[in-house]
Parts: sequence; structure tokens; C-alpha cells
Amino acid sequence: MHRCLINLPEVINEGGKCDIFECLFGLKPLHVKIYFYALKQKKTIKEIADFVERDRSTAVRLVQRLIRQALITKEIEMLPNGGMRHIYSSTAQDILKERLKTTIKHVEKSVDLLVKRDWRLIPDRIDD
Repeated sequence: MHRCLINLPEVINEGGKCDIFECLFGLKPLHVKIYFYALKQKKTIKEIADFVERDRSTAVRLVQRLIRQALITKEIEMLPNGGMRHIYSSTAQDILKERLKTTIKHVEKSVDLLVKRDWRLIPDRIDD
């Protein structure tokens, strides 16, 4: 993640998307892969699991994280012969683009505040 912020302009210019999503939304590469896979067409959890080459339970956990972040939505689809199944689709890209802009603005404000602070007054903190 450290490398991501430093190289963000270069990543964007080269057409990278994974690094940006990983950095700004705290996602792992598999999350990003699933988002873009489900952006093209609604998918079942089995299709997602096969796509990322993981078992079904791992795919469910990955998708649940994306749902919590409002990057994927879960719908119920009624089957023609009765029954139902869950299908997943990515949040529309125009909505996510606005979220990206908002996130960038928040990052910019945070960096601006950090630059204006006297760093000697920042308390020492060790994260375990």
C-alpha cells in the first residue's frame, strides 16, 4: 500500500486499476478482480469461485467484504423451474467513480493537515 500512493500517478497513466482500488478502498487483488468480473454481467457465487480459482466458501467471504463496502450487490433470481439463487453484480461504475473522487478529496485534505502539523507534537504510537 505504501508503494501505491507514491506511484499512483504512474499507475493511472499506465491504465492500472487494481493498485488504485487496493490503495483507496483497502482491497486485495482478488476483491478487485471480482468487482471487475461482476461489472460485465451478473454472476453466481460458483462462477465467481471458478473465476478466482478458490473454493465456494472463500468466494463467499470475498464477496461479503465487497458487499459490506457497497461495491457488489446481492439479488435473488427466481429460476424458471421453481426455486431461487443468489446473483451478484458490481455497483455501477459511475457511482464508484464518484466515490473514488470523494475518497481522493478526503485523502488530499488529510495529507494537507499532516503537512501543516508540527510532527514533533504527534504522539508516539506502536501498533501491535
